[in-house]
This record gives sequence, structure tokens and C-alpha cells, in this order.
Amino acid sequence: MHQDERLSGGEVLLWTTLGVGTGMVAAFALSEWVGDVNRVRVGRVARRLRQTQPVRLTISAAARAVEVALRAEPRLAGLKIEALPVARGVVELRGWVPSRLARTAAGRAALAVTGIESVINSILVHGEDDQPPEEGRRRRATDQSA
Repeated sequence: MHQDERLSGGEVLLWTTLGVGTGMVAAFALSEWVGDVNRVRVGRVARRLRQTQPVRLTISAAARAVEVALRAEPRLAGLKIEALPVARGVVELRGWVPSRLARTAAGRAALAVTGIESVINSILVHGEDDQPPEEGRRRRATDQSA
């Protein structure tokens, strides 16, 4: 025996009415629980969700956090790089590295630390910054930013 699994017109109407009714009851209960939902309330909640308090490290804590991040960076293993506190959210990096790539990696690792807003990258590169200027060439300042 095979049963016909199609619903009759009356059953479709019954289930549709039941679904709409249940949805309306749920909407009414939810509106009573949440309260009046309007454009002003939704905007206020959205602004509150977007506002995050920036992390405010002390000057010395910022330098320590940057030094921890530099030691954790595998590309900087074994390099002696100092992070000196300058101001709240600002550190200066000093030391010698073998390449520009390592210098850039150090600057980026420092900027990735939460609470650090600015990095003064004074790291010098062996083979570039320790060479005497060639005769006849003008000396020029190089960019020290990360």
C-alpha cells in the first residue's frame, strides 16, 4: 500500500494559518520583551557597538610589549633591537640588523602591538649604514619610517 503524501487544499490552508499565527504571536512577544524598536534606538546601539576604547598602555609598558613582540618574531631571532619609550603609544626602535627586510619586519611587528600608534624606526642596516660615503657622492638622508 502506498499512501498519497500530498496535502489537500484544506490542510495547506490550516498549516499556513498556523504558521502565520505562530509568527505573529512570536513577533508580539519579542516586541514586548525588546521594547519599541525604531530608527533612533537602532542607531544608538550601532554607535555603541562601533565605539571601542583604545588600549592605553603606560610609556614603559608599551616599550616592554614591543620588545616581547620583537622577540616573538621568528625573522628577528637573535637580533639585538631595543624598543625605547618616547611617549604614550610611541616607541623608537634602535639596533643593527643584517637587511632592510629585517628592519621592516621589526617596524611592522612593533606597530602590530595593541596600543602602539607610532613607531620611530631608527634601526640601522649592516653593509649600508656603516659604510663611509664614496668620494664625490652627496650624502642624503634616508627614510627611517617603518
